[in-house]
Amino acid sequence: PSPSVPAQSWYAACARAFEALGAENEFHGTTPSAPVAATQLTPPPAVPRPALPGWIARAAPQEARPPRPLAPSSLGDDSVADPPPTPAMRLAAERGRLLHALFERLPGVAPEKRAAAADRWLAGAGGVEERLRGELIRAALAVTEDPRFADLFGPESLGEAPIAAVVGDGVVVSGTVDRLVVTPELVRVVDFKTGRRAPASLDEVPPYHLRQMAAYAAALAVIFPGRPIEAGLLYTAGPTLHLLPADLIAAHKPGFAGLEQSLVSRA
Repeated sequence: PSPSVPAQSWYAACARAFEALGAENEFHGTTPSAPVAATQLTPPPAVPRPALPGWIARAAPQEARPPRPLAPSSLGDDSVADPPPTPAMRLAAERGRLLHALFERLPGVAPEKRAAAADRWLAGAGGVEERLRGELIRAALAVTEDPRFADLFGPESLGEAPIAAVVGDGVVVSGTVDRLVVTPELVRVVDFKTGRRAPASLDEVPPYHLRQMAAYAAALAVIFPGRPIEAGLLYTAGPTLHLLPADLIAAHKPGFAGLEQSLVSRA
């Protein structure tokens, strides 16, 4: 091979093999150009390093510790005294649990199919006897089909909607609401309460439930500024839906001092 061909290249190895075999050497193609001569690179002139700033040797300042998220469901203690549960009260609590499950599932079903869907769920996963299913279905549909609350259980509503916002003096409110409707005109939020008893009037609603909804309303007012916030509580033991007047919500606006923590929901 040509002296310009590296001795360790595949070309040189093949050429030596063909020569050893006595093969005739025939060239076809374009004559390769000569290798590019190596160029001696001149290093760039040395540039003095800039002096390091003074803060490089100082410890970083202590960052402010952000507040722990506040769960509205934990605002206040559940200090409402319930009498010892009787068999009837246990049945009411179980009834409330089943209605809660229906309120979660029915909004995703077309209104004309909700009764049949509720019956199938109660008969299957709910494990409810046929003689009891009719009353539960009527009670659930009395709420979901009420024209006053149709949007809360309609296709545009959101279920188990997470919300989080910084309110007041930098407090983070974080929680999950059972039903949420957002329109260009207003925001409606409803939380379900499963218990043995349903308050008969707004005067009987536990204060910690009012503080919870006031915290949700405060967070939603930050998320959707300029829109009225309507809040309500749905007690599944009734079922009873209490819409909370704006002045009642304002009176229970959260005083978050000492409550910046996430606790287990006391629904």
